[in-house]
Amino acid sequence: MLKVKSRIAASVIAMGAMLASGQAQAEEIIAALIGPLETAQGQGFEFFGERLSELTNGELTVKIFPDGQLGGNTEVFEQLIGGQVDIAALPPGEMAEFVPELQVLSTPFLFRDFDHWKAVSDGEIGQELADLTAERSDVMILGYFGGSVRNLVAKPEVSDATNLGGLKMRLHPSPLLVAAWEAIGATPSVVAYNEIYNALQLGVIDGLENEPEWVLRMKFYEQAKNYVLTEHEIVTRPLVFSKLRFDGLSPEHQEAVAQAAREAAQHQREIEHDFDAKSRAELAEQHGMNLVDADRDAIRAKVSEAIAPVLVELGLDGFATKISAQ
Repeated sequence: MLKVKSRIAASVIAMGAMLASGQAQAEEIIAALIGPLETAQGQGFEFFGERLSELTNGELTVKIFPDGQLGGNTEVFEQLIGGQVDIAALPPGEMAEFVPELQVLSTPFLFRDFDHWKAVSDGEIGQELADLTAERSDVMILGYFGGSVRNLVAKPEVSDATNLGGLKMRLHPSPLLVAAWEAIGATPSVVAYNEIYNALQLGVIDGLENEPEWVLRMKFYEQAKNYVLTEHEIVTRPLVFSKLRFDGLSPEHQEAVAQAAREAAQHQREIEHDFDAKSRAELAEQHGMNLVDADRDAIRAKVSEAIAPVLVELGLDGFATKISAQ
């Protein structure tokens, strides 16, 4: 369970405008969501809003802006720093400029399974990363969303996932990911996420990595019929809150926000884990995707060897070793 130290000084804090009845005016917490409300993340934020309202007797409410209304991940992160957005779930790499250690959470084959991922997120390592984030940036981590599993989406048939034969692979330009996929024969290509469908259609790329829910939602199955079960990454999305906004809350409201966020993280990850299995089945049964098993041990061996020096170069080897040993 993540601990949040109170950031309120021992002085009297303004509690907000008061209604004539003497009740506190309800304050609104702004949540930014990149995807739709019906996603696992969206349901996590809805749960957060319900619990926060319950814990504060309606004094704090949550307004969710879905479908990227407040911008992409980079824009949302900037607004968290400035206090225009209060809470969001972001990729670890989005905060790497301030906390490079967070990148370790996206290391391929780092987590053995869902239970291992939960134990790391909720344990000392998750707390240490949260503490580093609070020390070095203008945001704070209140929990970890995630739990879905990434696999390889490919247009051509893949008989051997340890040798992809130059497959043009859409990747986020992360040194870890580039090293990992080059080790098994892919040729990395940078394509914006909202351009992937057209890039597949036009042959600009032959494949990508994605979790089942988003392969389904983005209809990538229309252009790429092979889903190779590499299971190389369990997705982590730190649940990030603006320090500027947190500092303006009363101690009671701070604790309520922290508690609601912890509970929302637990709730959301179970939904996402469940969505993963259901989406994978739907891709095969309703949309004709070929679910292709892969020699994950052989892939892991090649990838681990390739990324080891990159982890050292990025200063992530210590965290990676601790996570693997847990």
